[in-house]
Amino acid sequence: MFKRSCTWSSYQRGGWSPGSKHQKHMSMNPTLFLYRFPGPRGPGPYTMKYWWTLGCFPSGIQVPFRLHEFLATYQQEHVPIEVEEWLHCFVKDPVQSLEEAVDDLFLEMENMPALEEAKGYSMNEHSVKKLLKPLKKFEEQLGIHVPASGVRSALGSAKLREKVLDDLYDYKEAIKANGSTPHRRYAKENMELLDLQSSDKPLLEDNSNKGQISETLGKTVGAIMSPPLDTAKDERKLIQLLTSFAEGCVRKENHADAFSLLSSSLAFAHDDETRSIVHANVAASAILDGQFKEGEYHGRESALLATAAQKTTSGSRGYALWATAVAYQDDFERAERIIDDALEIYTGDQQLLQAKEQIKTAMTANKHMSPSLRGSRMPLKSQQARGLYQGSGRLFDNEFDWAVFKNKLYPSKMDPRTNEMGSVFRRVGDLGGHISTSRSTEIL
Repeated sequence: MFKRSCTWSSYQRGGWSPGSKHQKHMSMNPTLFLYRFPGPRGPGPYTMKYWWTLGCFPSGIQVPFRLHEFLATYQQEHVPIEVEEWLHCFVKDPVQSLEEAVDDLFLEMENMPALEEAKGYSMNEHSVKKLLKPLKKFEEQLGIHVPASGVRSALGSAKLREKVLDDLYDYKEAIKANGSTPHRRYAKENMELLDLQSSDKPLLEDNSNKGQISETLGKTVGAIMSPPLDTAKDERKLIQLLTSFAEGCVRKENHADAFSLLSSSLAFAHDDETRSIVHANVAASAILDGQFKEGEYHGRESALLATAAQKTTSGSRGYALWATAVAYQDDFERAERIIDDALEIYTGDQQLLQAKEQIKTAMTANKHMSPSLRGSRMPLKSQQARGLYQGSGRLFDNEFDWAVFKNKLYPSKMDPRTNEMGSVFRRVGDLGGHISTSRSTEIL
């Protein structure tokens, strides 16, 4: 009936939705003109030309995902200064960290009050809680583990305390003067791992600059790239310090920790004489811990390393320890042969003569022993303790008696983790366990 009068004041006809019927005008809804863009069937050769030359499609809208290229090239070459400054808060110079840790450790140890021995009383050793933080830093830098019980025991003994403080002070001075040799050795190993010949073309040699390197720079590079072949002064002091801590472990009859600590100190010994001494110490701690095979190995190493270069005192000790470890395995004839060989090299050595007498006495006492029982005895307290701790006898709750599952105690036949002989689950099958299993099942 009534005609609605409309006046269009713009070019826009219709709504904004993409599917609306009438025209939209660029002045109202300006869009980017797409010069050459990948169509519905993907980019063709023309658009790909821009991808490889310009770095993206001509419209600049589709951004190529180039993270892999970035990580492979640019990121390797460039670290922003802000990132470097931020990293300095977290990543410390390893040698500087070691120096700080040793300083803190020495300061805390010196401030610990000495244990006063009162007659008729057994004194409690002081807590080493304050030492734990610097000790952890010290361990991280050298890649070793120092048991806190050994440190505490060493500081509790008047004689060992002085020795530990002297060794730690000498080590601190040595690394301040010449740096840390283990760190230099590690750096050299890492440098050797780098494949310098990765490029096919040989590196260009510029003969004009030969002999231009300053003496200071040469010495510095030489010190880093070629650490001494034999044991350096700081490594020697470190071995002495770790041996003192191991003595502390032995005072507490903690022979397993002493053995592991002395074994880790072998990494810092690089010449025959030092290695021989350390191997002898490791052999002694292994025998005390009841690990006679290990004791035999380290005793033999000590003996052979000492006699390789020249006859040193650690050689006779190595032979004595080697024979002792063999004798503890009830192989007395072989132990006697080892001592006889040693006495040919070290004639009249008191330690070896004493060991020979002890082996003869033991051989006489055990001559009627059945061959099947040889090596099965457990004469040492540490062996007996380990047997009680690790053994599974009739008196213990072992996996053949009772089974713990989800905080409950079941008789072993109701252990849901197994369907071996005697289990109530045997006739059920494996209930969809691992695809390839060695367990047999009964046919239902």
